[in-house]
Amino acid sequence: MMEKILVLDFGHGLPDPGAVKYVKEYEWTMKIGKEVAKRLPIDIKVIYTRTTDKALDPNKSADLNARCSIANQSKADLFVSIHLNAGGGTGYETLVYSPNKAGNIIHAEIAEVLVKYGVKDRGIKIRPDIRVLKGTKAPALLLECLFVDSAADVEKLKDIGFFNDFCQAIANGIAKFLGVTSSKHIQIANKPKEEIEVAKQYEKDAPISPSFKDAQKWVKANGISDGTYPQRPVTREEVWTMLYRASKVNK
Repeated sequence: MMEKILVLDFGHGLPDPGAVKYVKEYEWTMKIGKEVAKRLPIDIKVIYTRTTDKALDPNKSADLNARCSIANQSKADLFVSIHLNAGGGTGYETLVYSPNKAGNIIHAEIAEVLVKYGVKDRGIKIRPDIRVLKGTKAPALLLECLFVDSAADVEKLKDIGFFNDFCQAIANGIAKFLGVTSSKHIQIANKPKEEIEVAKQYEKDAPISPSFKDAQKWVKANGISDGTYPQRPVTREEVWTMLYRASKVNK
């Protein structure tokens, strides 16, 4: 069987912490996501969009574009973005750009756990406005994993029984959609899982190729770019901005 590629996106990241009250969203998106990754069959290659507490870019638009680029350039078979909700509600919901098979399968697995623990199922919601759902070529989901401002929801997340079953359900749904065998009762200790981290070229201080060092110095000296993220793909908006700045040099 061909290896399947899953891009796991841990929502937010400093300087944007996401929603904050009883817990911090950016911390728990990674906590949930990494636990899900541990429980996936080994035939699924997992790529994280971020591996630290920091976002891919301090600019929110650029950060979201970078997350989409990782999914698209890796030719992912599935993109799953982990988030937590806020705003006075309670429960879990799955967000999709448009109705898709991945959303139905993964939500159905999670729904069983919600019933077991008495957590509200808010259903599958269509959200074509969400950047990471709109900008990814692979089937994409955003999982709103309970509410940070609900004491009852946070208590559930901190309950080891619920947390383990919840993460296992997400893993089961992912494996089922990708057509990879998964067990609901697998023992983590007996199932090694290599965590494939985001490629080094997406890091802010990634080493620059020697032949481009002079160009990097020039764009920094002339205020065209700050010289960071040398290997990361750029958006058209960023190219336009740099060309505009370059047009002002020596005028």
